[in-house]
Amino acid sequence: MTLKNKSTRSLLLGNPNIIIRDGVMDRKLLTKNKLDVNQVLSILRQNNVFSVREVKYGILEANGQISLLLKSKYQKPDLNLPESPVDLPTSLIIDGEILWDNLHELGFDQQWLDNQLTTNGYDNVKRILYADWREREGIHVSPK
Repeated sequence: MTLKNKSTRSLLLGNPNIIIRDGVMDRKLLTKNKLDVNQVLSILRQNNVFSVREVKYGILEANGQISLLLKSKYQKPDLNLPESPVDLPTSLIIDGEILWDNLHELGFDQQWLDNQLTTNGYDNVKRILYADWREREGIHVSPK
């Protein structure tokens, strides 16, 4: 019965939700699906994705799994090309809270962070769901 009736199938099994679009997490859908930023980051790492900026689409499937489509520049073509250096991203802000230890470990301070956020169009850290820093790519911000 559930295979033939779309509304019944949707009610019983749920629908997939796009929780990441172009490297930006959707706070409303995370909350609706009872996920927090740390859970999403953990799932990404388990899938060998170390920054949300690498994700074109992150789809929370009805069964709770997350399917990922990476942006083309982060997909690994098998053309025997030399590998480029890899930098691990460092989380700077999670759910509007600055991770001071991470910021200081990178050698940055409040003024640097404020300048980075202003440059990217953000005037209040409380409006940021997640931000990370990667050496060769700089800061990446997902707004709330």
